[in-house]
Amino acid sequence: MNTTFQFLHSYWAYLVLLIVLLATINALAGFFSKREYGAKDFRISLFALIVTHIQLLIGLILYFVSPLGFQNISKSGMGAVMKDATARLYAVEHPTVMILTVIFITIGYSKHKKK
Repeated sequence: MNTTFQFLHSYWAYLVLLIVLLATINALAGFFSKREYGAKDFRISLFALIVTHIQLLIGLILYFVSPLGFQNISKSGMGAVMKDATARLYAVEHPTVMILTVIFITIGYSKHKKK
């Protein structure tokens, strides 16, 4: 099960990167050309939001079933995890930064939708 979620999380990330890049380019093109925010723009940004949240859910599942995530903190203790750069990356840094990223994408989508 861990391998399946790791595979999904790794390859879904490329789709997320592509869609978020497309949504960013679309938003910047609309902003600089002073174009109205239309239905097509809404769909692109909504799709970016959806794939990002799916990636977060896959990542959270992986965090709790993988021996590199929460299990590593439980087994080794937070002090040992923080001393090991690789363990710290998988158990603390990557999840924290990605959760913050999804929060900022969600806030940005919500604020832009209300305009």
